[in-house]
Amino acid sequence: MCHFVAAFASLASVFVFAVTVTNAQAQTANQSAAEKQAEAEALISRLSDKEVRELLVGRLAQAEAQQNQGREEFNPAVIIYRLQRDMGLISEEVQHIFAAVVDLPAIFPAAWAQFSADRNEGGLIWFFATMAIAFGLGFVVESGLRPILVGRPAQAPPVIESTRRKVIILGVVLLKRLLLLGIFVGVATAVFVLFFDTTQKDRIAFFFYLTATGVFRASIAMSQAFHAPKRANLRLPLYDDSEAAYMHRTFLITVGFGAFAFFTCALFGTLGILGYVHELFLILIGTTTVSLLIYTIISGRGLIRKDIESGVAAESSRARFARAWPWIFAVFTGFLWVGIVVRELLYDFVPYGAALFTIGLFAVIPSLDALFYRDAARFEAAADDVRAALAKAGRLTLIVLVVVSLASAWRINPLTMSDGGYATLLAEAALQVAVTLLVAYGIWQAVRIYIDRKIAEEDAEFAAAGHDPAEAEIGGTGMSRMRTLFPLFKRSVQMVLGIIVLMIVLSSLGVDIAPILAGAGVVGLAIGFGSQTLVRDIVSGAFFLIDDAFRLGEYIDVGSVQGTVEKISLRSFRLRHHRGAIHTVPFGTIDTLTNYSRDWVIMKLKFRVPFDTDVRAIKKMFKKIGIDLLEHPEIGEDFLQPFKSQGVFEVDDYGLVIRAKFTAKPGRQFMIRKEAYIAVQEAFAANGIEFARPEIKVTVEDETDDDEVPTTARDHRSQAAAGGATRLVSHTAADAAENV
Repeated sequence: MCHFVAAFASLASVFVFAVTVTNAQAQTANQSAAEKQAEAEALISRLSDKEVRELLVGRLAQAEAQQNQGREEFNPAVIIYRLQRDMGLISEEVQHIFAAVVDLPAIFPAAWAQFSADRNEGGLIWFFATMAIAFGLGFVVESGLRPILVGRPAQAPPVIESTRRKVIILGVVLLKRLLLLGIFVGVATAVFVLFFDTTQKDRIAFFFYLTATGVFRASIAMSQAFHAPKRANLRLPLYDDSEAAYMHRTFLITVGFGAFAFFTCALFGTLGILGYVHELFLILIGTTTVSLLIYTIISGRGLIRKDIESGVAAESSRARFARAWPWIFAVFTGFLWVGIVVRELLYDFVPYGAALFTIGLFAVIPSLDALFYRDAARFEAAADDVRAALAKAGRLTLIVLVVVSLASAWRINPLTMSDGGYATLLAEAALQVAVTLLVAYGIWQAVRIYIDRKIAEEDAEFAAAGHDPAEAEIGGTGMSRMRTLFPLFKRSVQMVLGIIVLMIVLSSLGVDIAPILAGAGVVGLAIGFGSQTLVRDIVSGAFFLIDDAFRLGEYIDVGSVQGTVEKISLRSFRLRHHRGAIHTVPFGTIDTLTNYSRDWVIMKLKFRVPFDTDVRAIKKMFKKIGIDLLEHPEIGEDFLQPFKSQGVFEVDDYGLVIRAKFTAKPGRQFMIRKEAYIAVQEAFAANGIEFARPEIKVTVEDETDDDEVPTTARDHRSQAAAGGATRLVSHTAADAAENV
């Protein structure tokens, strides 16, 4: 008792002394701080405003220097030093873990002894009975609700082609199964907690194995939704029934072993099985689980490859990726587990959940990407541009979601990682680049689809109107102004988006784009001075298009060449001559441009008739022909003014030249001219009017008296003159016919 009182008195005296000293130090510190503050205020009061500002600026600069000095800089020597230090720690830890191999067999009986200790007789049997009852009642309630929530699969399920509908149905089924799993967990937990009074270690063991069961069953539900081993009409990967069942089975074996083994290892830790032997047990469990996963990947590499290839050519980049991906995934899984083990040896916190999530994500991402790829190809084949663009945008969205999910799993916050290390900066850059590409792609696809649809509509209307540039000789109705400008708008948007995306990507990667922009301005100025012809072509083309001087499909003449406008670019345009030749004309070389395809065109026709023809009768005849042509089903709507006579145009050596004319839509004058020639020919034939034919009369005069020339020589000379006259008449008539 005395010793106790003495000890208590000693402790009390020490405590009082400590408190006294602490209070004295606190008072002294407070007094010192108060005195220092008073002195500082007195000093500041004696300073001028300028001196105060200089003092404040100096203090801020000093604080910034200390902050920058505290930041970690890239130093290879420091990195090497830390690396060799970590290697030494790992070597030491590995030696301790290998030394614990001899203790590994004893952990199972030791854990069993700890778990069964301090129990009444039959207490262990009662624990297992209560667990079985709780699990059993949970299954009973779940089984009773299963027909109501999930129902039974149809005997002959309908074939579903739409991927969106498949995903919706599978998502609903997955949610229902997870809801049933939640009901099972809730009922089992309520039964165990409310009706059975157990110890703490029993509750820990129950919840560990209940969680393992929940993880395993959740994995079953997700695998059934993804592989769909018994629902081929809803299956997302390109597996048949046996292949889907194999992938589902091997996946569940891996997940089942890993879930129950890891929670058993955690239970051993709560029972006091700690130290190097516990770490060895954990490493063995993880290595076995990873080995099973790698076996699943390697054994199913042919199925994974078939799904990712999606029927592309064997030499394509996608096919090569499909062949390499299973091996890449297997090696990545192994290295990731090695990294986790190294972190386990060096640090206390080990992100097992992030590693498992990463592996699971990489297991399904290629298949989901292949699914979007197949949908895009299918929609493109069906000429459904909107859905094809959405499928392609879905692939980019998938990349963004993967980056965000991995950043969240590894505890990388994109909003607060500006002061982080290289890994966080790289993750931030990857996220920004992915989001930038997604937004730019969405804008580009929306613009492209809109412009392509408008171009298709314009082309359809142009073709429906019966316009064919290949049929036109000179003239032809051109396309609309917007149809001419749409391709240029499309190219301009593509270039602007490409430049903006490039600048944002460089900025996200930490590149200062201000010097690049300044350098681009200087280079552009230099190029402008050195390429005046190019600048002139581009500027001239812009003003030609602003003035609406010509459009696609119009027939124009630029002086040296002529033809139909086929294509327009920034600095030139392409003309197709009516005989097939192609001319490329820079805008800056155009001095005068003649457009034969605007508003209307006048066609004038000439007909030659004998001198004794009744001109008034022909005028009436042409008027009747004009009325008939207006009623023609193919060309009647193309007249702007009817076919009519202009009377006698001239008189030549062979007859009267009568001219007719009509006004028509550009490009249709040649079809009308053909029908007009036929109508005039038929009308002349019906009224007994013939076309004048060129004739040449030759008179041969001979100064020699016929009586002095022998008869035979005179006959030969007459025949030669007649033959020459005949040949002359024939050549003249042929030339005249060709000119007509």
